[in-house]
Amino acid sequence: MKKQSFFLPTLFRIFCMRLFGFGFLFSLVTGTHAAECPLQLNPQRVVVEYGGPVAVNCSTSVQHLGMGWEASEGLVSISSSVSLITWRVSDLREWDIEPFCYINHDKQCSSYLPVTVYKTPDSVSISTVNHTGPMIEGNQYELQCDVLNVAPVQNLTVKWYKGETLVDQTTFTDTIKTPVNETVTLMIRPDRSDDGVQYRCEAELNLGEEGPQPPPKVTSDPLSITVHYKPIINETKLPSTVSVFRGYTVVIVCKAEGNPNPTISWNLGTNNTVYSETLTITDSTPEDLSCIANNSVGNTTRHVKVSVQDISTRVGDHNGPMIEGNQYELQCDVLNVAKSVVVRWYKGETLVDQTTFTDTIKTPVNETVTLMIRPDRSDNGVQYRCEAELDLGEEGPQPPPKVTSKPLSITVHYKPIINETKLPSTVSVFRGYTVVIVCKAEGNPNPTISWNLGTNNTVYSETLTITDSTPEDLSCIANNSVGNTTRHVKVSVQDISISTVDPIGPMIEGNQYELQCDVLNVAPDQYLTVKWYKGETLVDQTTFTDTIKTPVNETVTLMIRPDRSDDGVQYRCEAELNLGEGPQPPPKVISDPLSITVFSKPIINETKLPSKVPVFRGYEMVLVCEAEGNPEPTISWNLGTNKPVYNETLTITDSTPENLSCIANNSVGNTTRHVKVVLKEDYLPLIAGLVAITVAFISVIFIFIYSIYYKTAKMGRYSLKDAKPSAQNGNIAQNGKDNTFPMKKLSQSNIFA
Repeated sequence: MKKQSFFLPTLFRIFCMRLFGFGFLFSLVTGTHAAECPLQLNPQRVVVEYGGPVAVNCSTSVQHLGMGWEASEGLVSISSSVSLITWRVSDLREWDIEPFCYINHDKQCSSYLPVTVYKTPDSVSISTVNHTGPMIEGNQYELQCDVLNVAPVQNLTVKWYKGETLVDQTTFTDTIKTPVNETVTLMIRPDRSDDGVQYRCEAELNLGEEGPQPPPKVTSDPLSITVHYKPIINETKLPSTVSVFRGYTVVIVCKAEGNPNPTISWNLGTNNTVYSETLTITDSTPEDLSCIANNSVGNTTRHVKVSVQDISTRVGDHNGPMIEGNQYELQCDVLNVAKSVVVRWYKGETLVDQTTFTDTIKTPVNETVTLMIRPDRSDNGVQYRCEAELDLGEEGPQPPPKVTSKPLSITVHYKPIINETKLPSTVSVFRGYTVVIVCKAEGNPNPTISWNLGTNNTVYSETLTITDSTPEDLSCIANNSVGNTTRHVKVSVQDISISTVDPIGPMIEGNQYELQCDVLNVAPDQYLTVKWYKGETLVDQTTFTDTIKTPVNETVTLMIRPDRSDDGVQYRCEAELNLGEGPQPPPKVISDPLSITVFSKPIINETKLPSKVPVFRGYEMVLVCEAEGNPEPTISWNLGTNKPVYNETLTITDSTPENLSCIANNSVGNTTRHVKVVLKEDYLPLIAGLVAITVAFISVIFIFIYSIYYKTAKMGRYSLKDAKPSAQNGNIAQNGKDNTFPMKKLSQSNIFA
């Protein structure tokens, strides 16, 4: 009965909802369009996962007689007192639900809510159809993607991926809203590049803007495929024709690619098969042979023809060292060679010449190639070699076969060359100094070095020490078995001095003065640098650009404006010849130092002599006036009278004039320091009297307090135990007698008992 009572009202409600829907359609036909219905749905369309919650508001801004929701789930009864009602289902499980909101306003109208209920697949799987195991290259296979229990299918897209590349996709037009199973297939024809590649399929529900973003999708596990394919022999590594020089061996390689890995074998035209990737051939190897690459899919054969050739090399005759600048002939002999040959000459690792023979004769021949050389000193110890290479074209062995001669090392003898950078044509020596010059020469054999000083005395050494007494003209001679070279040198004696340009004597602080440096008889001028030093500090330097090579005199000036800190400082100038690759360190001469005396106006020490000086009445104070100047200044005090006081110190009292001054004077000028004397009263006796009275008062109070404490401590304490009052006078009696002081003094132990 309960089931029947529940079923009939529900059935009746659905019937009424359908009837209302037909009435709504009729109203559309008769001209009442939904756009005129004063209802607003928010949202206007919903997408909800099967079993998920949903809530949609229906609102109006007009007066009405009632509004409500009609739906197979989540019915909202008509109400006239609201302007917004919500259709809400917490667990939507009806696939084709069609709710609508209605309102009674003038006439009844409604607004339909589109609802899409979706469900992601339970699983997505990929498999091969009617095939297991490895695939064979070039054959066709079918892959299958199974998508189980998905809805709605019209929103489903199944995509196929090869690795990360999308290769195909399928969509569906079926309008069924309940879950279905779908199967999608993909035809493939794999090749060797697909071995190990992974395929996968992906089911995606594209539910529009109202649906979840990004669209829900489920991806299958990847399906890795194995592709077997027939071997392919690498023809680049194994040419069809291989040349071998008689007496030499050549290793040829047969590389093949296949899956499974192929087995490599060589057929030498006999019953003996060689199983190896490599084969060593000699001049006795059969002319025709082949390489076979084989696996379970098939086999491939590469035919090879062996060409045997002879070659030897030697270098043309020459004995002993070569002389620089002479011409010599080198010879390369290539024996018993057939077909095209290229002969190359190398100097070290550098190709210097090559000759190509293009004779069409097919029988072996001998070829001779020559190279003319004219060696210089840089060729000493260099190695020459020749190389014969057979050019057999693209189909020949790569790289082409070649034979190289043994290297020929040549020795080149050459005349000495003196290093002119290290030994200039003019050498400057400063008077009183020495300079060591060096004569370096390069030659083969090693040259002997000697110096000719214009006398019968020859000095055999690379170095020579020159002074201001060395002859002006000398020469260095470098000699070996090939020849000799001479370098002429001119010696230039030089002087240097420093002086002041007028005036002479002490300098005045702040004035400008000119110092002058005279460098005499120096060459070459363009390498000269004159440096000025103040103490050890470089303050200026001058270089010269004159290209004259003969000795000249140069004068360089320096403008200075000394202050008091420069008194006693030393200036000097230095002439230095920077000859580049010449003597190191560069030769230089330094002038005698010039010490300067600087006179300066006095400066009074204002720290020791303040501008205001306090003095207490009845006391004295000593003022000190110290001044710094050159010459030493004279100190005097001006007290406002005609009689100055000549002394660094001045004793002042309360009777000293209020304004006084200190004057420091020397030959440069004078400086005055004004001082104001400020008279102050001495309150020290008054303060001392107040302190004494205070101490006396505190002492009286202390004595008074102490006396009270002392009397109290002397009285003691007494006990009334066993005391009896006297009948006569009421005093406490002790032992039946009157006692003026009938009390008993207690001991310390009785007090604390």
